[in-house]
Amino acid sequence: MCTVITSNDLIGRTMDFPPRTPWQLTYLPAAFQWQPAIGGQVLTNRYRILGGMRHFDGHYLLGDGLNSAGLFCAELFFPVAASYEKTVRPGTRGLTPQDFILWVLGKHATVAELAANLEQVSVVGRRWFDDNYYPFHWLLADDSGTYVIEPLGGRLKLMRNLCGGLTNTPALADQVERLNRKLGIADRQFVPRAVVNYQGAWPAGGNSVARFQRAVLTSWQKKPQTVEAMATFLQTVTVPHTKKHEHNYTHYQAVIDRDRTEYRFTSCRSGKAIKRNLLSLFVPRVITFE
Repeated sequence: MCTVITSNDLIGRTMDFPPRTPWQLTYLPAAFQWQPAIGGQVLTNRYRILGGMRHFDGHYLLGDGLNSAGLFCAELFFPVAASYEKTVRPGTRGLTPQDFILWVLGKHATVAELAANLEQVSVVGRRWFDDNYYPFHWLLADDSGTYVIEPLGGRLKLMRNLCGGLTNTPALADQVERLNRKLGIADRQFVPRAVVNYQGAWPAGGNSVARFQRAVLTSWQKKPQTVEAMATFLQTVTVPHTKKHEHNYTHYQAVIDRDRTEYRFTSCRSGKAIKRNLLSLFVPRVITFE
């Protein structure tokens, strides 16, 4: 039940996915080597990465991250709608959905560069090292704008995302149609003017459709311009850890400033906030900030 919101170079996200190991702000250096869960071949990253990660048995799973080229990527839970490839296509590199984000941020400087390389990988619905399978779709951002990659019809589809937000299932196209019905317009495409001019009641509730619509309305009408303003919005979509939400609750909030290469990680269990700047991190080893 995650939420991502974008506003110019600011990105905010809640991580609600229940881990077996804790989410922590983590730095991976350039030349970091890692092994996908399928295929066996060790890969070497080109770019430094700073983001929310969990560590399991020597492997890192990224919830989101910013790389030293300025590319941001976040994964969000995408059950039911996700349709991955069944097998690895000949001549491509096999990746699980969990490994995809590390390949994206470790190997690419821009969304355009990633788009040119998408056919070089096959993302298949296999289990990760912790013996779990996680269906994801991904939000990406660079200087050219914001995008989404969704596994639909067995292949990865890259598309622009002008909405300013992303949550979980349903797929982005379905979310846009539902948003337009909320706005009272008959259109299948995103209409920014309709969002800006909307004066009706904002959607309530915590399901993915309501959170998506609140994120889009906030992005276009309120336009958060500071870390504090973005954090204020994240509080409205944060799920507290209670008996009712024993497993699906918000583990961390993140606010990323791509322009300043800053990442602020706030643990919802401890309330502690950690801020680091990727430009100042040139250490040739993994760092976990606590």
